[in-house]
Amino acid sequence: MTSHWTKNWIYWTLATAAVVIFYQLHYGLRTLLPTNIDWLMSARHDWGTHYLGWAFYKNEPWSFPLGKVTGYNYPAGTNVGFTDSIPLLAIFFKLFGRALPADFQYFGLWLFTCHLLAAYWTIALCRRFRVNWAIALLAALFVTTNPVLVYRGMHPALCAHWLLIACIYVYFLENRPVNRMLGYQLVLLAVSAMVNPYICWMVLGFTAATPAKLWLVDKRLHWKRLVAYLGVSVFTVLLLWYLTGMIEFGKKEDLGVGGAFGLYAMNLNALFNSFGYSSFLPRLPWVSPHQYEGYMYLGLGIFLLAAILFAGAAYRFVRQRGVGRTATPAWVDDRPGWVDKRLIPLLVLAILYALIAIPLVFTYNDKVLLRIPVPGLFVRLIEVFRASARFFWLPYYLIIFAAILSIARLRIRPAIATTMVALAFVAQVVDVRALLGDRHLPHGPYMPPMDNAAWLGLMSRFDVVVSVPAYQPPPIRNMAYQDFCFLALKAGKPIDLAYVPRADSRAMRQFGDSLLRKLYSGQVSPRALYLNGDPSLDNFSLAIQTGALGLHYLDGCYFLYSPGVKDPVLDAMTKKLDAAHAITIDSARAASGTKSQFTAPRNKPHLDSGTLHYNMETVRVGRDYLSISGWAMDSTARYSGDSLYITLSSGNKFYWAHARPFDRPDVNAVFPGLQIRNVGVNFLAFTDSIPKGTYRMGIATKNARGQFVAHSFWDAAAIGTDLADSLFSFAR
Repeated sequence: MTSHWTKNWIYWTLATAAVVIFYQLHYGLRTLLPTNIDWLMSARHDWGTHYLGWAFYKNEPWSFPLGKVTGYNYPAGTNVGFTDSIPLLAIFFKLFGRALPADFQYFGLWLFTCHLLAAYWTIALCRRFRVNWAIALLAALFVTTNPVLVYRGMHPALCAHWLLIACIYVYFLENRPVNRMLGYQLVLLAVSAMVNPYICWMVLGFTAATPAKLWLVDKRLHWKRLVAYLGVSVFTVLLLWYLTGMIEFGKKEDLGVGGAFGLYAMNLNALFNSFGYSSFLPRLPWVSPHQYEGYMYLGLGIFLLAAILFAGAAYRFVRQRGVGRTATPAWVDDRPGWVDKRLIPLLVLAILYALIAIPLVFTYNDKVLLRIPVPGLFVRLIEVFRASARFFWLPYYLIIFAAILSIARLRIRPAIATTMVALAFVAQVVDVRALLGDRHLPHGPYMPPMDNAAWLGLMSRFDVVVSVPAYQPPPIRNMAYQDFCFLALKAGKPIDLAYVPRADSRAMRQFGDSLLRKLYSGQVSPRALYLNGDPSLDNFSLAIQTGALGLHYLDGCYFLYSPGVKDPVLDAMTKKLDAAHAITIDSARAASGTKSQFTAPRNKPHLDSGTLHYNMETVRVGRDYLSISGWAMDSTARYSGDSLYITLSSGNKFYWAHARPFDRPDVNAVFPGLQIRNVGVNFLAFTDSIPKGTYRMGIATKNARGQFVAHSFWDAAAIGTDLADSLFSFAR
């Protein structure tokens, strides 16, 4: 007995050592250091979002739901689960938030644990089928380095494939009390619910398949207990999601993504499409780049094992036909628990997940082969799980296990079977070595490629950092939102920027619309720091021209705040920055326009009975200003820098102000026969110099003879009255 346990621990230790070696070669053990966040933030990918979601969550006080985050994606907020920050670990480590370093991450530990547990559960599953230890260890190496798991490292929460392997292990448990088996499965389901919804739904399938086997096949579970167990399982998931805030009844997040049906589906070439990571097989085309979610490359090693099994089956089939007798094929082990009716619930689940992965939109290479009409309910389900191709992970692992276990259970010498699997693993590593190679991840603290000291100094003087338009980062570089969010995090300030796959779009839209309405009317918050990356500064024209906001520049981004803020430290900082970027600021201020007034023209234009094509997309009438954006086009007009005016008329009173034209290629595309440019209208003028009253608005253009023509008058507007901030929208 002592020798048996000693031998077992040797193999467990070897599996652990193999995972450590792989992890060091691929990620680097330095990613396990809790204060090493550079590899996450420098990736310019989802890793940064995962870290930011956790970091903002850690720094906020406890609230309900437990996973609520307010400072990230402010003010709509989000949930630590919606940033794929692994709520299970986020909530646990938040308990010790005050004792943790400022830069603390657990994602390296999680990735390492996922590979380690995948190896452990693979060994346990192989031992369940009485596979020798050598092949069990090789199977663990196959699984922990399989292309799909390694490729999925971009999403740590989705690397919990060990939960699927554990579910397969529980499914094949024999001679264990039913309550214990169901308890194991319920624990796996609860853990998955606190990791990621995709993983949870895959585990939930086993929560139905395992008791279904116990009821239908093993006859060890009464159907009433089956129904009760399913009810308890679903209730457990809903309760955990409610407590963490992954679901809020009667509200709000866009769980479905319109148009996602089939978008992220799996291509039928997925199992042998290397995506460029194979040393031998080519990269095959896809219908859409979004089909990267269906990356399911098996690898040359698994192909070799499958080829051996196929060749052996063909040989035995021919031989048996030749001698005129039948027998159980050698590649099928007739011992209990392998090929029998107990597989049926598992195979049904695998087929169901395959249909979800493909969603009945069959594609091969860059061709759509077939679309099968499906009910709207199925479409909505797929749109909730937009990356539906991920559901093929279960069939994927079943293929790997079937290949390895079938070789292990051939009626041949164990040494030969072990040699086959070992050689296949070597071929696998050689084949996907480009995928397994070193990522060359940086390590240490993270410093955004910006003037960190200046930004931290600025952000710390305000209550909130807001981008305009809301939730749209200044496009100074790829994934720029991560840098601004990181700096806001360091300054301890909420910021509207974020990447949230599931968001309260209604709250975000309301905040964005309200923000623009206030800016268009010159209303600004003295405690907000506004960010903008558009040199035209259209959204700030009124605020800049009235002096409601001061304009400044840093690191390719304009920032604005109210001059009414009395802060000597802030004034000193911005004065120094303004001196360094004076030319850029002056140019932007000029682009935003000078203060324009409505005046009476020397000669009133005559009215034109012709038709003017136009669409005034926004018309805002304030107490002392009029703001319009849209386009206007007349084939008889002569368009130049001074050819377009907005007019106001009331009785014999007539006023106008120059409208700044600009190019609108989208409009020109609708009128290809008219070679007219600069038909866009971007207008802001003040009305405090004309009498109060109700005026009809219109457009004046210059005709081919250089004469101004006023035409196309439309709805009346009250100027200088309490009807300020009215909104008109019209088209012709």
